Amino acid sequence: MSVLLVSAYGAFITSHNLSPDDTFNEIYTRYILIGSSHILSMAYKNNGSREVPNNLDHKDAKPTWNPWYRGWKLLFNIRGVGTPWEPPYLWPGIKYTWIAPKSSEDLQKKIQDDKPVMIASHNLTTRGKWAGIAIRCGYLLMKFFLLTLYYEYMKLDNLLDSPTSPSDFARDKEGIIRRLLQTYILRSEPRTPVAKRELEIRAWKAFENQTASVLLLSSYHDFFAIFFIAVGLDESWEWPPFYGQIWQAWTMRRYWTMYWHRVIYRSFNSHVKLITDALGISSRTPLTRILQSFMVFGMSAVMHDMVTAHYGGQCAETYELFGVDRASTWYSQLLVIEY
Repeated sequence: MSVLLVSAYGAFITSHNLSPDDTFNEIYTRYILIGSSHILSMAYKNNGSREVPNNLDHKDAKPTWNPWYRGWKLLFNIRGVGTPWEPPYLWPGIKYTWIAPKSSEDLQKKIQDDKPVMIASHNLTTRGKWAGIAIRCGYLLMKFFLLTLYYEYMKLDNLLDSPTSPSDFARDKEGIIRRLLQTYILRSEPRTPVAKRELEIRAWKAFENQTASVLLLSSYHDFFAIFFIAVGLDESWEWPPFYGQIWQAWTMRRYWTMYWHRVIYRSFNSHVKLITDALGISSRTPLTRILQSFMVFGMSAVMHDMVTAHYGGQCAETYELFGVDRASTWYSQLLVIEY
């Protein structure tokens, strides 16, 4: 445990020096925290069994596997792909990766046996090594092209009648729900009415936060998928897309379970469950599940604020509680409007 903590601390402190690209460094810093959280959760979830596979192992693990390879499949597998603790629907339309056909022969056999067949987009679970790499190269080029267009042309000031100014982000415009209720329910004029321009800015900021994150993070994901499939450490089916399908997210619950990435899903929930169990709180009540969700989101907020602080971000003077800065508060309210 001490080796993990010392290594993670050293990597975190020096992470901003990894490359000249601060965006890449910031993503790497997040990975250090999330990866450390994952490894820590593995440490206390291990039941101590010497059997292979054990309760945490990749389902295909065999006693003949090299220990380093077995460790690779577990310690660097944050989403648990191919393990008993894998979150459902990492591949859209397929509940768990291990029930998907893993080759074209496997696919044909299931069809011939009249078994239900679940197929991922472009059949990536059944693709061979080079076919899977080629398709992902196409995805990567497409996302690079979209990112180029986004950064070059999709600028907020170009879409508004006039450029933004500090008054567009004034303190009295941070809250919007109360002002909308006051206007349309109580039928009284708030001190700062909600104008069309404000809604446009909020909608754009929500779109901006989503688009940049989705395209950038999934591009890095595709790049590493290509690399690790090419060197033979992984197979195509072991790299589900980083995000799900946005059209499947028609409720808040489905947004987080069917669309958003789940790199913190298992480890953060494990930490929260450890805390609630230690406090003697039953995990079977609706109230406890709500409490656990709040705690998971709270841990996520702390993780993001640690990264922000590491790269020079500062808390607004009136928002020091819980380390929430003005940008985070603005963003959280944008999410309310977006979803």
